[in-house]
Amino acid sequence: MIRIALLLSILAGFLFVSGACHKKPSVPAPVPVPVTNSSSAKEAPSAITPAEAGPESVNAVETAPLSNAAAGRNFFESGQRSFNTGKYQQAARSYEDFLKANPESANRDEAFFYAGLSHLLAGDAGRNARQAEAAFKRLMAEFPNSRYSRQAEWILALQDQIEKLNTDVKERDEKIKRLTEELQKLKAIDMQRRPSRPPE
Repeated sequence: MIRIALLLSILAGFLFVSGACHKKPSVPAPVPVPVTNSSSAKEAPSAITPAEAGPESVNAVETAPLSNAAAGRNFFESGQRSFNTGKYQQAARSYEDFLKANPESANRDEAFFYAGLSHLLAGDAGRNARQAEAAFKRLMAEFPNSRYSRQAEWILALQDQIEKLNTDVKERDEKIKRLTEELQKLKAIDMQRRPSRPPE
């Protein structure tokens, strides 16, 4: 099991270093508008004059809910932060929330990939492995040409090999146990057949 955990850790490091992470393009800073001292600049349009803005409009702005896109973006960014800090269970939840909130997002393939990878790295091999497999299979079905699909396919193939190796190890251990028991029985039979030697 330690080898499996080590293999998964190496795999995660490889994927992270190989460019599987998604970096956001930098946004140029807005250009400041120069302020003039002319008399027309002193008068502000009535729509933004503070004296006309009542308390209802301020509260409406403060309590406005986030749009689905903004909420989804927050889930995605939260998932990235959690994944990068090793909080894989939390990352998986954030990516799944992003997928629910954004059924048409361009980042869905990446979210499926990192949700699956987060489940694999979170531990609890049985349940999380099934959730990871489901996320990877959905990624491959919905985005067959995505670069994440190829990586997900590769991870599933490795996971398959790990399961086969675990089965082989279990069978080998059972066989060793049976052979050890048979050897002990044969030793007992051999000791019974040998005549006892007189002391010298």
